[in-house]
Amino acid sequence: MGVNIPADGGGQLGSTGFIADIVAAVQTGVSDQALNQAKQAAQGLKNAAASGQLRITENGFDALMAAINTGYTELSGLYLAVNNVIQTPQLGTGPYAQRVAGHVQQGGTGLANSADAVVEQWQQILDDTRDALVQAKKNYEDNEHGNVRVLKS
Repeated sequence: MGVNIPADGGGQLGSTGFIADIVAAVQTGVSDQALNQAKQAAQGLKNAAASGQLRITENGFDALMAAINTGYTELSGLYLAVNNVIQTPQLGTGPYAQRVAGHVQQGGTGLANSADAVVEQWQQILDDTRDALVQAKKNYEDNEHGNVRVLKS
């Protein structure tokens, strides 16, 4: 897979770097630290691509986009599950049952660390990563077209 970061000496994006940070964040579980780590990694990837420091070949792009698309598929399932969680559960009509039902619903929505907020944050991480890959592919193509123009001159 051809991914390089010219500002980093043209190094390969492999077991270290932005993608590895995102993978590490996912593997550690959903916590504030994991989400922040993944957000920073995705934003760093997006910034590197926007500044032209990241380029990716079509083969590399296709492989990473397949992974991103899998992430979107998983996220769709989470959105469906969250939709169930944000509904007030029918636990009874007594005051204690109503209090517990409200607490359960609050865990699903409305708070910074609620289920719907976490899913939305992962959506943004995937969006930023996808945008970065699209820009990195464009950077690669622009670079290759520039090289062809120089060789033809």
